[in-house]
Amino acid sequence: MPDILKLMIMLTILFSFIIDGNMIMSMTSGKPCVPRWFNRKHSFVCICNATVCDSFDDDDRISNESKTITIFSSDMHSDRFLRSEHHFKNVDTLNHGQTITINRNKTFQTIIGFGGAFTDATGINIGKLNDQLAKNVIYDYFSSRGLRYSMGRVPIGGTDFSTRPYSYDELGPKIHDDFNLSYFKLAAEDFDYKIPLVKLAQNISHYPIKLFASPWSPPAWIKTNGHLNGLGRIKGKPDGIYYETYATYMIKFLREYEKQGINFWGMTIQNEPVDGTIPAFKFNCNAMSPEEQRDFIFETLGPQLNASGFGIDKLKLMIMDDQRPFIEKWANVILSDKRANKYVSGIGFHWYLNPFTSVEVVSKTHHKFPNYFLLSTEACEGANPFQLEKVSLGNWDRAQSYAYDIIQDLNHYTSGWIDWNMALDPEGGPNWVKNFVDSPIIVSEDGSEYYKQPMYYSLAHFTRFIEPGSVRLDIQTQHEYLNMVAFETPNKATVLVVLNRNKHEVPLKIHDDKYGIFSHEIKGHSIQTLVWY
Repeated sequence: MPDILKLMIMLTILFSFIIDGNMIMSMTSGKPCVPRWFNRKHSFVCICNATVCDSFDDDDRISNESKTITIFSSDMHSDRFLRSEHHFKNVDTLNHGQTITINRNKTFQTIIGFGGAFTDATGINIGKLNDQLAKNVIYDYFSSRGLRYSMGRVPIGGTDFSTRPYSYDELGPKIHDDFNLSYFKLAAEDFDYKIPLVKLAQNISHYPIKLFASPWSPPAWIKTNGHLNGLGRIKGKPDGIYYETYATYMIKFLREYEKQGINFWGMTIQNEPVDGTIPAFKFNCNAMSPEEQRDFIFETLGPQLNASGFGIDKLKLMIMDDQRPFIEKWANVILSDKRANKYVSGIGFHWYLNPFTSVEVVSKTHHKFPNYFLLSTEACEGANPFQLEKVSLGNWDRAQSYAYDIIQDLNHYTSGWIDWNMALDPEGGPNWVKNFVDSPIIVSEDGSEYYKQPMYYSLAHFTRFIEPGSVRLDIQTQHEYLNMVAFETPNKATVLVVLNRNKHEVPLKIHDDKYGIFSHEIKGHSIQTLVWY
């Protein structure tokens, strides 16, 4: 057979292979995405099973040649981290689109990190996979060939993303109030779902992992309603025996994880304390007003942490850990109080009510309290009650939603962004109150494979390049067609993440006094990361 005919046949076979949805030749590594479309109105997921699974390059092959830009691009229709190289020039060839100037003389906050939560649901779903695939999920999130997560959130006790409501001391009230917490012990879920995954992540992580703990509810006997959920708060006053017991309870959790070789970088005082003020609230919660949290900090928790060796130099205590619209009030009440603020390092906030308030409230809070970091501590798609499709496989809109929120937060002094569950099932659980949501990785019902959602690659455009210690750079812009944020990394790379939510491409012109001018087309419905040294 003539060589030219052989070549034509091979190209025809390869072309049909790609069109049939068996390969996307656009990954930066030698392991391309194997796509699957679950809904043709959406984009695709990338499949991981016993025979195929994509991954990123360990080093991204970023050029360090002067005036060279390495670009990674993902879009709705075809690309997942398509790598290309371009060059700065000394002439201006673009007369339209969006123009930006990188201003290195004005810098803002330093990045702490990005990450996700070690929920029971995450562990349960990863546990459905065979050993190799289970390890792959953790590699996909924490290793140099994955998202390079540098943070992890660990629930203290159960959450709604458990198969049952539980705390670590529910035996006491059968006899008496267990103020000494003599019945305290970690749950089976800690040993089955949390601790093994945390240890694996620590062993393979590209960066040291900053773990922080968050409690959903104290033991039921400590609360006014006697339940882990619903309308209830801790009995008595913040300097009373029940609050003292709760502080001891949290410290015991830190100690028990220390015995397992796991140390925590930080802790939030209470997950979503407003939830406990809502009658008949379904899942684990505990009401705590800003004033109660303030008094709890200076009367009880702060001194106990110090006495136990978990002072501010070792453990970063974060207030609020609730929705963004509440951030000003909580900061004003707690951080304006000298008795309480000396124990506090930062403010945690969630994204679920972001449409109801401007992101400018985050900047205002920073400017009033510049010595306290801001951290987005929980986010997920599918939580909106009007979103009937909880898990939406291949949904590019959700990838854009993630990218938009991260860019908005980072441009308003936020030092990190933490996703919620790292792995869920196709229903969006398990969840003991059926509060199903979406996740960047979905594990098939039979555990034979898992799917990397567009959200996963959206996260990668930030987490793989904006490393801990990176400093945000000022961007001066003309015309607002695109969303973007810029950083300088500790090794002096410039990282620009650009989101185009328009259906049409948008020309972008970058002015960098250090290198010159670069003009580039940003594809419609795409996320791009541009890196240069």
